[in-house]
Amino acid sequence: MPKKYPRELRQSVCDRMLAGESVISLANETSLSQGTLYRWKNQALIDADLKPGVKSIEVDELAQAQRTIEELEAELALVRAAAAIFNGEEPISPKAGARLPKR
Repeated sequence: MPKKYPRELRQSVCDRMLAGESVISLANETSLSQGTLYRWKNQALIDADLKPGVKSIEVDELAQAQRTIEELEAELALVRAAAAIFNGEEPISPKAGARLPKR
């Protein structure tokens, strides 16, 4: 799992890289790996419209939308189960739905 760094640190390092400071000197100064800094610089260039690609904000919005969809799907499953109980039906679980009923 990737390590999380404070947003302020990433922003200040990216600003310095975009201003022209070298990745190697920043890696030595901050003890961050060069690979991490190159990824950050690449994303900073995209966010500054200096390079084509998907901006950070778009990725954040997509992740939030996916979480919302998962929550709504879970809520819908609960509503369907409750409706089945109130209608006198047995709710069918996803795992047991494909099996033949026991006699």
